[in-house]
Amino acid sequence: SGAPPGAGRPVLVRRATSRPEEVTLASMPTGPDAAHRILARAAYGAQPGEAASLARQGLPAWLDHQLALPAEEPALDARLAALRLPIRYPAEDGRWPAMEDSRPLTRLGQSQPALFRLRPREDRPVPPPEVDRPRLELSVATLVRKATAEAQLRERLVEFWHDHFSVAYTAGPAVSLSLIEHDRRIRGEALGNFRALLEAMATSPAMLFYLNNQSSRAGAPNENYARELLELHTLGRPAYLGAARSARDVPRDAAGQPAGYVDADVWEAARAFTGWTVAAGQALDPGRRLPDSGEFAFVEPWHDPYQKLFLGRPLDPFAGAMAHGRAVLDILAGHPATARFVCGKLVRFLVGDPAPEPVVARAVAAFRAQAAAPDQIARTVRAILAGPEIADPRLGRMRRPLDALAAAARAYAVPLAPGAAVFGQMAAAGQLPFGWASPDGQPLEAELYAGAGALRSRWALLAGLARAGMGAGPSPLFEPIAGQPAPEVAGHLAALALGPAGGPVAATVARVWAEAGRPDRPATAEVAELAGWVLAAPAFQRS
Repeated sequence: SGAPPGAGRPVLVRRATSRPEEVTLASMPTGPDAAHRILARAAYGAQPGEAASLARQGLPAWLDHQLALPAEEPALDARLAALRLPIRYPAEDGRWPAMEDSRPLTRLGQSQPALFRLRPREDRPVPPPEVDRPRLELSVATLVRKATAEAQLRERLVEFWHDHFSVAYTAGPAVSLSLIEHDRRIRGEALGNFRALLEAMATSPAMLFYLNNQSSRAGAPNENYARELLELHTLGRPAYLGAARSARDVPRDAAGQPAGYVDADVWEAARAFTGWTVAAGQALDPGRRLPDSGEFAFVEPWHDPYQKLFLGRPLDPFAGAMAHGRAVLDILAGHPATARFVCGKLVRFLVGDPAPEPVVARAVAAFRAQAAAPDQIARTVRAILAGPEIADPRLGRMRRPLDALAAAARAYAVPLAPGAAVFGQMAAAGQLPFGWASPDGQPLEAELYAGAGALRSRWALLAGLARAGMGAGPSPLFEPIAGQPAPEVAGHLAALALGPAGGPVAATVARVWAEAGRPDRPATAEVAELAGWVLAAPAFQRS
């Protein structure tokens, strides 16, 4: 297997001397209510008129359009280019001058080496706000992309893969400064091929720093990356079969291959990935150093080249640069347990929790049949959406704070220019972008977001957005309906946010508004307040 598209050419440091059958979507009717649910799950909610459009054209046409969209969106790029974020810090004698400025998101477009130069060293002091700036710019761009991108399905998959291949900026500057490159790699294969994505992540500087593989050497391999590769990225926890050290102790599947993995496989994988590191100025020998670029490097003298046995398969000794690591990735990407684990997570993410078994079965079949396809993931998503479950009102899950904020902005056409305050409020509501500390990724389960404190923070976040706070501009939809009777205003706002299912919410909001003695015909500011009430409704918190 070659390097995945978008992963870049690795630095190699040597010693000094038949097309499967397509899945087709069922041609099922899509009413306005179902369209709203589809857009709440496969996108970040409906913009005004979008659910009606989907209902007219049907899900197959919507999906075809989404999967045909190019990765680049000039209008979105222009929106991001127009944003400014403040930066300020005091002077520190002999280290840096004071700074107070409002800057564009220039870090977003910089290369990994340029960003890595912001890593503080004894001979290169960098103010902490400058070190944190790339992470903050990426967080802003993430929120704006979710709320405004035309390629909504791609953005959904980008979010999913960030959870699946999770890294946390809190692990240190080397990880934080590599987040933009990590995001680029995910975006490059979000709807592409899983094997290619797997190698893009195995060579991601953020991942290698986060899971300590940058220090893994022959004779002393670090198991952190190898363990999470098997447990979280591919085979999954259910495939862990214990501490058996002998292949004879491992159950076999119908094809005769190991049904799961044991601790010995983690060790062998760790050996296979020795020498997969990040160029950060390390000494190779008395006369040579790696460049201080922050880019992936394979250092052959640090690699264990000897024979290995991984999941029952021998890896020949001295097989060549990166060959053992790539062989491990090949084996994992093609293993049935990987298909089951990854597809189960993807169905939970898109359709609801618990994942309906018929949807998982369709996804697994497509994932395995299309393993060699450059758009394997897109075809798997198509299989997931090929049945009625994506619009089933009994399914769905609680929206996480990022999802709720993006959906609110889309429903009311709120222009976003988020700053640090938004992310503080999001963190209090249970989700800080790129901030989940453990490698299992931001949870989907509602418990983290449904506590009293988290809900108060969520309501404040959504109400602030509706009132043009939290780095948002005023909605252009509120002034035209100002002065109308409050029940009509509530009905209009609920329909925008929830579609036909918004009727009961509108009735409740209008009743409570009247009982509180509020104006019969709300002004524009009061329309914004009513919108915040609608966004606080339990119905809006679920997809």
